Amino acid sequence: MSIGNTYSSSGNSIYFLVGFILVFILLVVTYKWIQNRRLSQSGKRYLKKKSQANVDQQMDISESASKLIIALANAANTIPERLITDNQNFEKAVNKVFRIAPSDPILNQVSGLREDLGYIFYNRRVPFISTKMLQPGQKLRVGVNYKGKSHSYVGTILNSTESDFWVKPPTVNGKAVNLSKFKKLEFRIFRKSDGEFRFVCKLNSQINTPANAIVLDHTDKIKKLPKREDDRYRLQFKRKFYFITTAEGLKTRGVEPSNVSCVGLVDDISIGGMKFIVKELPKTAVVGTTVVFKLQEANIRQEIHGNIIRMNQVSEDKIDVHVQFYDMSELNRLYLQKFIANKNAKEI
Repeated sequence: MSIGNTYSSSGNSIYFLVGFILVFILLVVTYKWIQNRRLSQSGKRYLKKKSQANVDQQMDISESASKLIIALANAANTIPERLITDNQNFEKAVNKVFRIAPSDPILNQVSGLREDLGYIFYNRRVPFISTKMLQPGQKLRVGVNYKGKSHSYVGTILNSTESDFWVKPPTVNGKAVNLSKFKKLEFRIFRKSDGEFRFVCKLNSQINTPANAIVLDHTDKIKKLPKREDDRYRLQFKRKFYFITTAEGLKTRGVEPSNVSCVGLVDDISIGGMKFIVKELPKTAVVGTTVVFKLQEANIRQEIHGNIIRMNQVSEDKIDVHVQFYDMSELNRLYLQKFIANKNAKEI
């Protein structure tokens, strides 16, 4: 082979390599341009649909929220429409941005956007899929296991960001209890007309400034126990039940001498409701009727309210009445939870 042919072959190889690199760069630039154009077009389509929706459905999404939705969608490489139709898509987009760019300024505005879209715990129309949906002021039951025993209290969320949330620790004699030695905490919370939720969060630290708080990681591993499908315990004890059937009674929500009543046997009870057995029910007691009773043994001072959701005529002199509790505070649910656990432990 001649020297000229060798140089010619080497030159062709270099030209081929340079050409390949240029083609690759051109393809990358073209792909990025197509992606940006697609996102830009989807953003314009979203604004058009949102504008039309405002006219047709009177949706209340501000202009600043709309711009933020588009910015979040672009950062997560998705389309805005997906973020306003499903909170699961919204949380996936937020998590993606947090994962690839945790210091992105857009994350500082996500909490307000989440509230604007109604993707919060109080909105029963959206599934509770992440602790990021909880807001400051929300109360929840906190539990720890210490030396084989379960301890719990009602805590309040003090602050929440996209990385963690703060919960007020329990106090003894005015001083915060140190929980920093625990690796994780268990949480329970009830959503009206929905059910009981349980989740476990990793404990990062405990701080005393700017507030006494335990700092926890968020989680999306949340277990839902719908209505009466949570833990049910067979605790048989007699109780007097009052049935509120008048409009005035429902308004005052108190037990009056005029309320019809009967004595029944509580067959099983849970955080969400109970089943009691009676020989005969007042004629005015039907599905949907409000039932009121007291459970002072559980340190619950207020009357417990519930609605009859089902009645089964088991035999001629036996009726099973299923009741779902409502408007019970997290503190009273904690008292009921402890009462059930203590009763159950004594039976073992």
